Amino acid sequence: MSNLPDIQNTEPQIKIPIHRVGVSDVELPFRLILRDGTQPIEVNAKTEMTCDLSSNIRGVSMSRFIRTLQPFLKLPLKRRRMEQILHEFLKVHDSKRVSLKFDFKIPIIKESPQSANKFPQYYDCGFRCVYSHDNFNFYENVRVQYAAYCPCSAALSEYGKNGYPHSQRAYADILVQTNPKSRVWLEDLIDLVEEQVLTVPYPIIKRKDEKFIAIQAKYQPMFVEDAIRKISCALNYRHIDILDWYVKCTHKESIHPSDAVAINWKGIYGGFDETTYI
Repeated sequence: MSNLPDIQNTEPQIKIPIHRVGVSDVELPFRLILRDGTQPIEVNAKTEMTCDLSSNIRGVSMSRFIRTLQPFLKLPLKRRRMEQILHEFLKVHDSKRVSLKFDFKIPIIKESPQSANKFPQYYDCGFRCVYSHDNFNFYENVRVQYAAYCPCSAALSEYGKNGYPHSQRAYADILVQTNPKSRVWLEDLIDLVEEQVLTVPYPIIKRKDEKFIAIQAKYQPMFVEDAIRKISCALNYRHIDILDWYVKCTHKESIHPSDAVAINWKGIYGGFDETTYI
């Protein structure tokens, strides 16, 4: 085996550095502790792992990323564990900057507002972390679905007297950086958004639930601008352990071929900005 050629370690023809190179869409199982439980649950994730590459090395060993994760698959994933994984990445890749991303779904038991039917609802969530220049940064993200009822069409229809306002399936994508000395659960972020938008979906809805939701929607019409302002204020003031945040609201229009979008960030020096991505 030692006689086999190692092309990756040869010098490239074009000698410029690469900021990020690695593997993505790696599907793997891992364990995660949720807010309301002490035992970790089994979760599947899509993972991305990258590192920087110097100008004099042609390529990285893609399999080293995946092999580095092997000892961690049976351990509950959390901030400290991801920092340990990145330290291992640094060792095997001789890099200055490494990153790791997990995208997954978590189940939350949702209770219908009137009929009290309970059923799990899955939310898209993720962890992101970067180790660069001896600094470790950890981020959490969630996607929350809600319903948006157009204030303009509500006013034109006079709340049902001359027609009915159109509604939109909407999403809030949140990315946060939190205090490393505290714990902000993914469920905390989901609750924060749902408390602001109110008109959220439920897995099981009977007629009395639908009536409740329709009445709630009547008094909660909102543009995408209204939704993002409410969520932004909550991110600023409702949880002191959220240090920085980025939010994107998308309202999937029902009477237009386009979508309505709004993007906001906290605006601190060196923090999230227009270059941030979820």
